Amino acid sequence: MVLVQGWPARNGPHLDRLVAREARLAAHLQAAHVAGAHVMGLFTGVALLGAAGLLVGRKACMPWAFLASMFRMAPEVCPSDAAWVSDQRVWTAESPAQTTALLLEVLAACGLTHLVDALRPVVLHTPDRQRLLKAVAQDARSRLGPGSLERARQWLEDHLHEPYSLEATAQAASISSRSLLRHFKATFGQSPLSMLHQMRITRARMLLETTYLPVEAVAERCGWRDTAMLRTVFRRATGLTPAANLERYRLRTHRREWGQDLRGSGSARAADQH
Repeated sequence: MVLVQGWPARNGPHLDRLVAREARLAAHLQAAHVAGAHVMGLFTGVALLGAAGLLVGRKACMPWAFLASMFRMAPEVCPSDAAWVSDQRVWTAESPAQTTALLLEVLAACGLTHLVDALRPVVLHTPDRQRLLKAVAQDARSRLGPGSLERARQWLEDHLHEPYSLEATAQAASISSRSLLRHFKATFGQSPLSMLHQMRITRARMLLETTYLPVEAVAERCGWRDTAMLRTVFRRATGLTPAANLERYRLRTHRREWGQDLRGSGSARAADQH
């Protein structure tokens, strides 16, 4: 895998000079691609891929501000209006903001799907997890948003550790149970109970991955009466048992491993001094 990040070019002529200065790398990119490597160009780095001849007849994303320079480097390129595109192991993105998402796609294309599955919820924005951040941290409750349905959703979020009650949820929203069910499904595409299960699963995953709580405590804090119920619902939603999810996506090391890397570094430094 070869990544060309690009340069903070001031204008088109400046980019032309920067690409010419790194012309020796063009042959390296071409050879790497022939050998089977994935070659990526981000933002102005796409110009170097063009200079290497890797964009001839291929689709590519190009930054609009440097379009003239891009066409000078790769006159036979097929421009794409997507944020990023791949064409026969040549990957291009029009903005540096696409870097993380693009790299995850390349890793998946290289067969590292388990790594990508573990990285995606950590390095990309995940609205469900961020929305439950305060609940997981047991911080003060945020102010309720306007509207009956938002009050109902917030009620579910604030009370997900308690037994589900349609009546209590409707009362919090100041509407009837029947109206809540009808409008909730129309707005969110699911029933209040389905959303509650989704919230519980999300919170359970966060607790399993970022704390040392035992499975029994996770089940209790997420509103399940026992671990058997947690395993059943969790596996139905994720395809994994809580234990398997913990091992695959663990963000914390075991306590017995704390400081081992630091002790190793200290031993290495001591050996170097002697």
